[in-house]
Amino acid sequence: MSAAELPIWTAEERESFFAAIARHRRAAWQVSAVAAVGIAILAFVVATLTSPLFYALIGLLLDVINLFVPMPDLLGGVMETLSYVSDHIETQPASSWLYLALVAALPGLVAVLLVLLTLRRIVREAEVSGAQELALRAPNPSVLAEQRLANVVAEMAIAANIKVPKVAIVDTSGINAAVYGPNDESVTVLVSTGLLEKLNRSQMQAIAGHLIGLIANGDVVQGMRVAQTLSLFGFVARLSDGIVDPPAWSRLWQTLREALKKGASSADSRLILELTNPFGSAQSSQPSGGNTSGKLTWREWVRMPLYGPVVISGFFGGLVSSVFLEPLLALIWRRRKYLADAIAVQLTRDPQALSDALGQLGNGGGFPAWCSHMLVAGGARRGGLLSGSSLPMYPPHDKRLKALARMGATVTLSPPRSMPMWVKFLIAAAGVLVVSLLSVAIYLLVMISIALSGLFTLLPTVILHALLR
Repeated sequence: MSAAELPIWTAEERESFFAAIARHRRAAWQVSAVAAVGIAILAFVVATLTSPLFYALIGLLLDVINLFVPMPDLLGGVMETLSYVSDHIETQPASSWLYLALVAALPGLVAVLLVLLTLRRIVREAEVSGAQELALRAPNPSVLAEQRLANVVAEMAIAANIKVPKVAIVDTSGINAAVYGPNDESVTVLVSTGLLEKLNRSQMQAIAGHLIGLIANGDVVQGMRVAQTLSLFGFVARLSDGIVDPPAWSRLWQTLREALKKGASSADSRLILELTNPFGSAQSSQPSGGNTSGKLTWREWVRMPLYGPVVISGFFGGLVSSVFLEPLLALIWRRRKYLADAIAVQLTRDPQALSDALGQLGNGGGFPAWCSHMLVAGGARRGGLLSGSSLPMYPPHDKRLKALARMGATVTLSPPRSMPMWVKFLIAAAGVLVVSLLSVAIYLLVMISIALSGLFTLLPTVILHALLR
């Protein structure tokens, strides 16, 4: 098909915006369910792998306090339970295994919850800090384009039956728009002056419809949850790297200490961007200049108990998050972008206006990394949320236009590129190979973590427990 040969949709083939909204929402929730299960399993595994360290610290602390005040023997009870289970392993019912799994992961799950709550505050402050750096201003009523923007945003919000969001202007030549806020009830629409200069009223109304669609669909809150989830596993990965690379730990601790201070600061944005891409360029460091003699110093011996519960499990969490979780979340986000386009068509009843507006935006640009996931168009790679994913978080430009064409827009598409069958076969075979290798790697990492935890964490703990008790 050449660029001039456009798809002609018959009445039977054409899709109504109601059907498009239902289809994209259904697909998004299906992938979201898979992602939720994957996140829960990954969090549980990481919590279980890190729990031995927490049990060791809590148990030894109780042993020390017991020298002065009688305290329960936590480690003794754990060892008795493990001994009983190993002696009656064939007769244990499924409920007992579930109970043991929950108890084994409990300290790690508490730690995960505390980290998530902390990251939730930092993510919110990172957005506030990023917005402050943009020097936002209210629309000028004396400027026609800016007053028209405020009007069409209010019109689309009323049509969607949601609270009218605030509108802010970003003085930049970049052509894009975004939304941000702590929740769906307190949202701000950001529009660049470059976009206002490019679009007419109907096109601006279509862009406003897309932004209102993001808000009505709950993407503001969902984006924050994605950032918190990726930051959690990124934090564990960065923490594990800091144990084996002291300079990396110093940098992480310095940024974390600044981010934990009350109030928004640039440290909040730096920390979140680093955590959401744990294996990115921000991780690279200068040579540590540490021990190169081949002999273990006292520092290495002190860090030994952390290798199994923290270092290996952190690498495991970062690896699975980067290879599996980020592409899955990017797939969800692509569906939500299609959904926002369909909602915009529902609100404006004009698929052509949105198609023309997206043609003006192209791959977007002009906005910082912290809001890259809430832009109207963001095909270009950037250092924001999901930037490390192998699957882009925005649908290809032509595919968005094709979806609008099915709803009635007239678009010009690039000539399709056919892929030979043997190339498809090689890609499928490579995918199967990667999944197989990843499964083996995950299994080996879990086994290595358990072995190192038993040797360098649990064994010294048992010896110290025997001496203290």
